[in-house]
Amino acid sequence: MSAAQIVNQEEINNRCRVCKIRAYSFCRCLKDDKLEVFSRVSFEKKYEDKQNIFLQSDPSDYLYNITEGNVKIYQLLDDGRIQIIGFLYPGDFFGTYKNNKYNYSAEAIGNLKTCVFEQKTLDKFMDQNHVLAKELLNQTSYELTLAQDRMTVLGKLDAVERIAKFLLNISNQRNRIGWQSNPISLSMTRQDIADYLGLTIETVSREITKLKTLNIIKIISSKQMFLNDVKKLEEIEGQLDDAYYSLPEYNANSDGRSY
Repeated sequence: MSAAQIVNQEEINNRCRVCKIRAYSFCRCLKDDKLEVFSRVSFEKKYEDKQNIFLQSDPSDYLYNITEGNVKIYQLLDDGRIQIIGFLYPGDFFGTYKNNKYNYSAEAIGNLKTCVFEQKTLDKFMDQNHVLAKELLNQTSYELTLAQDRMTVLGKLDAVERIAKFLLNISNQRNRIGWQSNPISLSMTRQDIADYLGLTIETVSREITKLKTLNIIKIISSKQMFLNDVKKLEEIEGQLDDAYYSLPEYNANSDGRSY
């Protein structure tokens, strides 16, 4: 083995050992000896903002684990519309498939780093490491949870309840991966938020403004928000209280201004 090859292998091994998201990724169950072998079945790949990772119905040759950045997953409907399933964060595993084709499309939000696995190689490794297979099952089930959450959001909640649930979900996601849960970052576009929630941009802006007026949230920037009153958001998500509907601005005509 040449010196260059030795250095390259050391970099690969080190990438897994120093990985910042290992503690909440599916590979966290591997001990150091297995991790060294595991590091050889993956490679790192970077994507730029809005770059497609894969498209719905593409051959499902690879599976992905996010190490830095966010991902939007969505499906293309028969009428040409896009239905956003959800947003993924560091530590999330994605790339589920059926009949060797991806079930959805995936797009980078901002700069993205992923750990990429060839499907067949990863399958062989998991055949010999059942603990890892169990962890991966837990990870992939999260995608189903996203779809179920969206069905709940669209089927049972009104506009402000949807927004409250969305903001709390982001906070919980950040807490899950060991990040500060407040303030939260809104890396996705306003249009993506509106599409995911089944609302118009104007409605999202109007309801956000009302939450701000009630001092439930504070807008730090176009990409950051502080949740001043998490308990109130939880109340709104579960059962909207009269204080919100009694707000004078509630029945006022909105100019749809951006928050």
